[in-house]
Amino acid sequence: MPIIYLFGPDGSGKTTIARGLAKELKSRGFKVTTSWMRGTHTLASLLAKFLSRFDIFKGPDNPYYEISIPKSVRRPWQLIEFISILPVLFAKFLIPSILGYTVVAERYLPDFIVWIALTTNDPQYINSFTAGFLLGISSRAKASMYVTAKQDELVRRRCNMGRKAFTKQLRLYDVIAKRLNAFRLDTTSRSVDESLKEVLAHFHT
Repeated sequence: MPIIYLFGPDGSGKTTIARGLAKELKSRGFKVTTSWMRGTHTLASLLAKFLSRFDIFKGPDNPYYEISIPKSVRRPWQLIEFISILPVLFAKFLIPSILGYTVVAERYLPDFIVWIALTTNDPQYINSFTAGFLLGISSRAKASMYVTAKQDELVRRRCNMGRKAFTKQLRLYDVIAKRLNAFRLDTTSRSVDESLKEVLAHFHT
């Protein structure tokens, strides 16, 4: 599939790099579209809005809807999230790629997997059947890149997020990056131009 995706923790520089990569590919004559995915979508989004009315679901785990999923319904909710992402996957990624576009994704299925693991307080979700299925789809993309940075730098860039949040993110992303055998780009001490130059060298076509 002509999908090039970047994944990694918040503040690592994925959005800026993806935009630069898309611009460069367009200048070379490629038909390019940019897309992203991460959090709660479609059916899960509607349900999250509804559940946020009830005290039992109120909490900080899903910051978009201010809900936390009780452990007793964790598995059903993860399945709902999985089903809800499928229309997004088809509409924003697979169909454009079938129509001849190169899709540059600043967030993709690995980010969605980490999102579910974090927002359901279930780090073992990355070992689930559904996560494995999504990683299988990810492995069929044209190219992937794990964009990351040192924890202190991520905290500095995203002052609204604490060190604990990045510890959890990085632990999950590191495992997924190894499973995908993704190219790793550390942006800690690189400028935007330097990061983009390395990306273009890696994705050279």
